Amino acid sequence: MGVKSLELGAMSTMYKDKICAVDFCEGAAVASLAQQDFCLNHFIELCYENLQRIDPRGQKMGRVNLDLASLRAFIEECSRRALDVALHCDDISNLQRGRLLDILLWAGELFLLLRAPSRGFADSILEDHDTVLTRLAARHF
Repeated sequence: MGVKSLELGAMSTMYKDKICAVDFCEGAAVASLAQQDFCLNHFIELCYENLQRIDPRGQKMGRVNLDLASLRAFIEECSRRALDVALHCDDISNLQRGRLLDILLWAGELFLLLRAPSRGFADSILEDHDTVLTRLAARHF
């Protein structure tokens, strides 16, 4: 995913006089994550990278044993910041707004998955459903 330069404007008012923490980026900071300030494009990229890294559905060797409290805290912070940016930044494109919505939806799915760490994803969504639905979902997981 390429990162394009960020237009300064209405977004720069969220974090006055702060710039993105990524090296060689001079974009205005619009969100902080893990106590660092990021421009919109780097914030979106960082959220995607981390959500992909912790999503158990994308891990080939099963769930990696990580501190669940830390994962939940990151997912909550990521979703809150994405919502804050989506609601308070006036000068964002529809693509950026769509990516923020995607981050919110993905973070919500992961938060639910991490609530029940002992069950698999397919088991958690198919609980109390008929066998036809179970067989259909088993083909996709």
